[in-house]
Amino acid sequence: MWEKSLMAYKEDIKSRSWVDWLKAHTSFFKPLHRYEGVLELTSNELVFNGKDVKENKEFQLKIQLRNIIDVYYGFDDVFKGREERAWPWNKPLRIKYQSENGEKTIYLFARFHHRKGIRASDNKEVYRKLKEIMMRGVL
Repeated sequence: MWEKSLMAYKEDIKSRSWVDWLKAHTSFFKPLHRYEGVLELTSNELVFNGKDVKENKEFQLKIQLRNIIDVYYGFDDVFKGREERAWPWNKPLRIKYQSENGEKTIYLFARFHHRKGIRASDNKEVYRKLKEIMMRGVL
């Protein structure tokens, strides 16, 4: 379980405002995100429980591990390095999955924190755990 986690859908990153970008580049603010909460990896699902900070309401996302299509640790053509002030150290974790409404993509910062004054997260740990599960064929 990773508390103080941050999440955004691909669409949230693509439609970010200039103010969102500015906040993400100010030292004491967090990377681009829309949801804040707790990330949990169970034996069969990835669960994010928290709050939609834009709408100020509760939020929950459950992804069955078998529905995960791809896991990627790093920047890409949507969440670019220039979007994160701590680039290249604090890389997002991208998860593509199949939902009832088609393919979805989320970006995570698991347990966002500061390490020696630099933004950090546990994304590498979550990435490794998900890749292990995928290699065992559970997905």
